[in-house]
Amino acid sequence: MTIQDWGAIGEIVGGVAVVVTLIYLAFQIRQNTRAIRLSTSHAASEDIRDMYALMAEQADLSEAIHKGSKDPSSISGTEKMRYWGFIGYWLYAFENAYIQMTEEALDPRHWSGMKRMMIDYTSVPGFREYWPNRRHWYSEEFQHFMDGEILEAGAEEVPLPGEY
Repeated sequence: MTIQDWGAIGEIVGGVAVVVTLIYLAFQIRQNTRAIRLSTSHAASEDIRDMYALMAEQADLSEAIHKGSKDPSSISGTEKMRYWGFIGYWLYAFENAYIQMTEEALDPRHWSGMKRMMIDYTSVPGFREYWPNRRHWYSEEFQHFMDGEILEAGAEEVPLPGEY
């Protein structure tokens, strides 16, 4: 075998190695994308779980949320601050999830449940009072999303937990 033959074999082996490397990198990118989506979904779930834990642990917060959701005129002062603070925290968690979804970092299966939850919770009178007064705290893109897909879909009030 001549040196040219060895050179041709080397080029073939090198080409195969490049193809194998590209396949491996594509596989690694796919795995990394999946891991990022799962991690983002987990973090979004933790935000929501933290809010439910607060309600479960603090009876007075639960009471303010329940009363404020059903009849915002029935609360004032500290209860209103707690209710509006909770709604604000809740919306920031959903805005974050919305941004992650638009960047394709949140698993669509997880997002669909979160979106239905938003539709339900935004149907109550307390939220309908909060949103026009504080919508400017959120990104314009999220405001449009809320005004369109969420608030239009949640026109009919749903029962709160404990009212079934």
